Amino acid sequence: MPDAATARPGLSAAIIAFLGKGESSLPRADDDAISASPADRPALVADVRAVVAECLAIDPDWSTHTLAEGGRVARSAMAQRHPELSSEALDALAWAYTYNWR
Repeated sequence: MPDAATARPGLSAAIIAFLGKGESSLPRADDDAISASPADRPALVADVRAVVAECLAIDPDWSTHTLAEGGRVARSAMAQRHPELSSEALDALAWAYTYNWR
């Protein structure tokens, strides 16, 4: 999985496209929405899927957090873990997180 030093170019845009943020009324998992050269595409898809899975696995203390707070916890955790991600990509991850945990 990429870190700030080895971030794959286009990762933020690929996360947004994969989840459908701004295009869909609910989050999706659409490999075909990810644009990349044929040589780079399989690795980029794998990185996107790994980052999304990592985000969805964050488990705040639901006894003290609302769904909205849980989304903010997930966004903050992903921002710390992946400083290479854009604010828009982090928003897309939080959007998918709250949808999946509702």
